[in-house]
Amino acid sequence: MARLKFEMWIDRDGNIMSRFTDGKGRSTDSYWSSPPDSIDHVGPEYLRYNYRHPNVGNAKHEAFVKRRFKEEFQKVKTNTV
Repeated sequence: MARLKFEMWIDRDGNIMSRFTDGKGRSTDSYWSSPPDSIDHVGPEYLRYNYRHPNVGNAKHEAFVKRRFKEEFQKVKTNTV
C-alpha cells in the first residue's frame, strides 16, 4: 500500500499546482489560481471536486491534505516572493 503524499510546486508558466497521491497510489493534480494560506475552512466536497482532488476519499485524507497544504504552500510562497 502506498503512502499518502501531497506536494505543491510552481509550473513552468508560474502557476501553482498541487498533487495528492492516495493510499492506492492514485494521484490527481490541481491548479490553484490564487490559493489561500489555509484550506481548513473548506468542506470535504470542495476537495473532492473533479478539478481539485477527487481521490480524497475519507476524513483521514481530508485532514492530511489540509495539513500538508499549509506546509507546502508556505514553501511555494517563499519561492515566489
